[in-house]
Amino acid sequence: MRITNGIIASCILGMISAADQHEEMRCKARPGCHLAKCEPGPLSPSLNVNEYPVTCVRTSAQDWEEYKELKSEMRIMRTELNALGIKTNDLESHLAEPNTALLRSCEDVQLESALARNDSGCVFKLDIPEVGITNVFCDVTDDGGNWTVFQRRMNGDVNFSRGWDDYVKGFGDLQGDHWLGLEALHQMTKTGNMEMKIKMITKNGVYWVAKYSNFRIGPGSNKYRLHVSGYSGNSTSGDGFSSHDNHQFSTKDADHDGSPGNCASLLEAGWWYHICYHSNLNGNFHKTDDKGVRWGQDLLQFSEMKLRKRS
Repeated sequence: MRITNGIIASCILGMISAADQHEEMRCKARPGCHLAKCEPGPLSPSLNVNEYPVTCVRTSAQDWEEYKELKSEMRIMRTELNALGIKTNDLESHLAEPNTALLRSCEDVQLESALARNDSGCVFKLDIPEVGITNVFCDVTDDGGNWTVFQRRMNGDVNFSRGWDDYVKGFGDLQGDHWLGLEALHQMTKTGNMEMKIKMITKNGVYWVAKYSNFRIGPGSNKYRLHVSGYSGNSTSGDGFSSHDNHQFSTKDADHDGSPGNCASLLEAGWWYHICYHSNLNGNFHKTDDKGVRWGQDLLQFSEMKLRKRS
């Protein structure tokens, strides 16, 4: 539907532009003819002002006001159609490329269409509803594959002490440290039936897994509230995430936690804080205190969060 709308937008914008240009050129062809007093004539595809005679007529004040109102409506239409065209540009460009079948999730991907790859997965273009064409990292090997990775910490190359807009849109290196984006998470999980998995390696080199059978992120109007349950895992620190259930997301410039202060600002990260955390996977990678990347009281050297449809 967006492709059709984009084509329609382009066509109508072209028609409006052609009409405007031709009307102006026809009036300029006759000295002393005011644009508002020119009588519309048939459109010339070549916009040749000599092809049609220009006729000027007397207009009343009411005609003039009606004319201005029509022009105002056309300007509004042009603005709206331009906005629609911008939304479809990425999608239309994507479909014009070879091997660009429309992909909705990591379940749909084929390795030959990958933009980049490493040992665990590949980067693909996905069409995420209301977000658009987005590059994502799909884990195609772990536990049957089909995972969309939405968070990874592995080397500290990316700063996670960021504001609200960055966390909504996403940032980082898809093959390294990155955050996919809160709006993408909401759109991918809003229908339910999603599970989530967290892979971790402690500073002591111990490998942990935490898995949740239910995972959903609320809309931006509710500050991307977390809904998570159904924990299973092998961490000696236990479940470090379920206590964040039903909490809104906070950043250093958007405080939605339940504490008197601003946990996100204090801890240099964005997260579903309460007072303040049992996990802090977006913490400062280079810190070893409470601001570090933590699961419970344990400091981590690696974390990865990913989601897929529940089987």
